[in-house]
Amino acid sequence: MASPLLTLPLLLCLGQAPAPAVTEPPFEARLSFQGVDEDIDAEGSGTAFHAALEGHTPELASGLRAEATLSLFLSTPGTQGIALQDFGSNVRLRYRPSGWESREGLAVAVHPVNTSRLHMGFTWPVTWERQAFPRRAGNESALELRLSRMHWDAFVALKSANVADDLRLESSRRYALLAGGFLDVTPELRLAAKGTVLNRGQIPGVANQGVELHVPVKGASLGAVWHRGAPVGNNVDLALYQGDPTFFERFFQPETYPGGFAASVSLEGSLVSQGLVDPEADAPRRSTQTAGAGALEARVKQGFWRAHALAYVRTLSFIQTDVPGLPPYQDFLSDAETRAEVSGTLSSDYHLQDWGLTPGLLVRVTRPASLRYATANPLFGDTVFVFQGPNILGVLPEGVDPGLVVTVKATARWDLGAIAGVLAEVSYTHDPNRTRFEADETGVSRPVLQPANAVGVNVLLQARF
Repeated sequence: MASPLLTLPLLLCLGQAPAPAVTEPPFEARLSFQGVDEDIDAEGSGTAFHAALEGHTPELASGLRAEATLSLFLSTPGTQGIALQDFGSNVRLRYRPSGWESREGLAVAVHPVNTSRLHMGFTWPVTWERQAFPRRAGNESALELRLSRMHWDAFVALKSANVADDLRLESSRRYALLAGGFLDVTPELRLAAKGTVLNRGQIPGVANQGVELHVPVKGASLGAVWHRGAPVGNNVDLALYQGDPTFFERFFQPETYPGGFAASVSLEGSLVSQGLVDPEADAPRRSTQTAGAGALEARVKQGFWRAHALAYVRTLSFIQTDVPGLPPYQDFLSDAETRAEVSGTLSSDYHLQDWGLTPGLLVRVTRPASLRYATANPLFGDTVFVFQGPNILGVLPEGVDPGLVVTVKATARWDLGAIAGVLAEVSYTHDPNRTRFEADETGVSRPVLQPANAVGVNVLLQARF
């Protein structure tokens, strides 16, 4: 990438007319506090604090500006201590040639610590590769180039990290390439595509045997969006977007209610393959595991009333894609019976303009992903594993099948002008797959079913300066 000191004289020689003055303030700050308790009758509540600072420079040269975002997340993951995590801080340089519209231009972005804003997929539940290298020794950084025109957009990004290599007992630098963009086919229809290729590095288990075996990954995501009328914002479902680095940004974007009808429908799918260890081979060899996911989302707005619907499916191999494998870096056994996660959500809310309050109701039904091994397997027996996320799993008692998880939420959004906002939800969840390990009469620890019903609360407060 050319030095900015070399770029500025070049831009000055091009003779562009000055761009319109930037209307946003030079600095914006957001402070957010979140309290979560998924079951008020059990342990496990937590609090989190998010701090974000955005800066915009005036014109450095004709059409050239710089931006920076500092985003930090503080949480209390255990009984003691505080975890500090970068939440996608980045620096951007934007250039808009003379005659181009305000939304058009060239951009270069550097993500020095965390690359979770660059990912495959489009809708949060089915996104992946937010972190490309699980065994990185230090930060994972990225360089992103983007060209935006009125009816299309294209980008290419390169992620990089030092990855542990147990065969050579050292770290080596690895790279992940992402590319894609979108095209407005009509004023109402947009098509999007992304692709990625990378190598996660040496598999640690076979390195101890002196065998060099890597994890190559290839994948693609395709999407389509149809929209009509004014934009329809996100519903108040705090639990659905917890891992999204834009979580604290998107929920307090002003929602407009110009009247009339508005709607949007999006459909997407992702397919990924990666090389893992064949667990049944006599000698270490690679087995290609494929994974897939898809999502369908619809939004409707009529006056001050909104409705949202989201359905998605994720194969178990897709849920474990970024880990990767189960056990780590291993493909599933041939006798393993896997079942995909399928989830559907319906929600509706109504905006009370005089009060700035938007109450709503949400219902979600989920069939969790699961893994079952045949009875003949001496290691696991007739055991069923139920998955809530990557490496987040529970074990059901022998002979018990996974059940549907039903969640009902009462939600509320309260906008206090441009300076503050409150999001809150009270939830009831019926999850028949909840277990914990207890010792039986012989002293052996076994999974035991727990009460299926739970009431939880989730509150998010934000102040903006």
